[in-house]
Amino acid sequence: MMKNKGNWKTWTAIIAVTVGGGSWLLLGGSSEEVTTVPTFSAARGPLQVAVLQGGEIRALHNHEVKSEIETPTKILSIIPEGYMVTEEDVKEGKVLVELDSTDIKSRIQSHEIDFQTTVSNYIDADEGREIQRSENQSLVRDMKESSTFALMDFEKYLGRELTTKILADAGLPATVDALDKFVHMLDAQANTPVDPAVVKAAAGGEKAVAKLPPARKLGATPVRERIDFTPFLEGTSGGDGEAQQKLRQLEDDLLLRKSELAVAKQKVESSGRLAAKSFISKAQLENDQVTFEKVTLAVKTAATELDLFKKYEFSKQCAMLLSAYRESLTKLERVVRANRSKMAQAETRFQTSKRRYEMELAQREDLDRQFKACTIKATQPGLVAYGDLDAGSSYNYSNSIEEGASVRLRQTILTIPDMSRMGVHVKIHESQVKKVKLGQTALIRVDAEPGKVLEGRVAELALMPDSSSSRYTPNLKVYPSTIHIEGIHPWLKPGMNAKVEIIVDQLSDVVFVPVQSVEVEQDKHFCYIRSGARLERRPIQTGVFNDEFIEIKDGLQPGDQVAISLPKKSSADDMNRPGAAQPADPGQPGARPKGQKAGKAKDVAAATSSQAAL
Repeated sequence: MMKNKGNWKTWTAIIAVTVGGGSWLLLGGSSEEVTTVPTFSAARGPLQVAVLQGGEIRALHNHEVKSEIETPTKILSIIPEGYMVTEEDVKEGKVLVELDSTDIKSRIQSHEIDFQTTVSNYIDADEGREIQRSENQSLVRDMKESSTFALMDFEKYLGRELTTKILADAGLPATVDALDKFVHMLDAQANTPVDPAVVKAAAGGEKAVAKLPPARKLGATPVRERIDFTPFLEGTSGGDGEAQQKLRQLEDDLLLRKSELAVAKQKVESSGRLAAKSFISKAQLENDQVTFEKVTLAVKTAATELDLFKKYEFSKQCAMLLSAYRESLTKLERVVRANRSKMAQAETRFQTSKRRYEMELAQREDLDRQFKACTIKATQPGLVAYGDLDAGSSYNYSNSIEEGASVRLRQTILTIPDMSRMGVHVKIHESQVKKVKLGQTALIRVDAEPGKVLEGRVAELALMPDSSSSRYTPNLKVYPSTIHIEGIHPWLKPGMNAKVEIIVDQLSDVVFVPVQSVEVEQDKHFCYIRSGARLERRPIQTGVFNDEFIEIKDGLQPGDQVAISLPKKSSADDMNRPGAAQPADPGQPGARPKGQKAGKAKDVAAATSSQAAL
């Protein structure tokens, strides 16, 4: 580790230990153990606090060549590991990996038969939909003509004015133009494409069907009461319908018969007077009487025909014509509903065939893509490495890459790292992770190039511990982190081992001693200070630390000789021998109550970890 921008502290420690140890031997001590304890002179100056971790060099960006075959496939040939792909190789399309395509070819041939059948069904469904639409238009057109003819028959019998009034009261199309608009609306409804969402909802079950909109009412509201057509004959003698013509004909016939009856009556009366005077024969008189009776019967017959026409025939014919017109509209509605049903079936068949065609087409394209993916060509220059560089060695061992080996879908076959941007992947222990922040400066030393120090920055730090590490050692919690190396260094290669020193703090003027000089007992920190010919145990207050030195906030002064290695128990007991200088007050620094043994020095790493946790 680098402290105080150099290694002068290490030399200071060596000189201090040498001088202190020599002086101790010259002065002599109360025991052999005490005289052999090396010391360090507490120093004041700058102290650099860092977190040291080992890691592995990795490229920040890797181009991974993965298998795109859905089924496990064998490697027929592969380029040697370590081959440098050049720009020329990329231009020429150099083959890096060749996978076995036998199974893909077989699947393509089998699928081609199904695909052609699907294409045929798709075309048939599309044409069938157009044919059904044309048939719907023809059926609606025929029913429109039937309704038009029924309306014309009604108008022909009653006349346009009366027909319009009756149909308007009945809520039916009263004119040919109104009928054309009505039929046009029905025709549009019959040819409206079915909404795929409605079809999908209908396929969802009873709940979905219950949410479908109700069927639209296509026809007019039917007449509920029977119509009395008799009043329509009053004052219509001048009309232009067949009924008015028939009424005038019957009335004229009755009037003619009545005129003939008057003439026959006069003739019978005249013949009776002439026969009484014997001017005509009796036979002629009887003949005139028969003629009178015939005319009388003709008058009665004409009157009866006129009465029957007014009371029965006219109303019957009007009701029949109206019923025929209404029935033609009803048939038109039924045709439209049947057309909608047929159109829905045709549309459903078309949508089903279309989706199947799209699925088969996508599968065909996917098979073609997999067949092309069996031959992997160079797409960018770089150094070729087998497997996944970011994965562990155990993973790459269990998924070895070589000729004849099987690879599965999305398994990394080759990795071509981007050597222009490199970094170090480290795992930081949970006791140190609170100190590390994004953007902190880091010093990197690569084992392959001793003496070279690279600079970098903390770019990535995981929020959660590494699950792969905790799976095998549950008590070990480490947080993956990535250090980006500044600059371009051609000699760096992925996989090299490196040590990373993350600078977490820089103190300018503090008192510090080696971390191994500190003893921890019952969460309290102590140091052994040389005082004349003896060692004095003194309580201290510590601060931040690194892997070599620890800050002393209270209890020591610069120049105090601190024991580097903690004294043995016998050396501590010698300080309490008769004649040896002993502290009189147990409360004084370094004093220990009588009978109490010196606590065994705990491991310094545990001490630093406890302080970090605090």
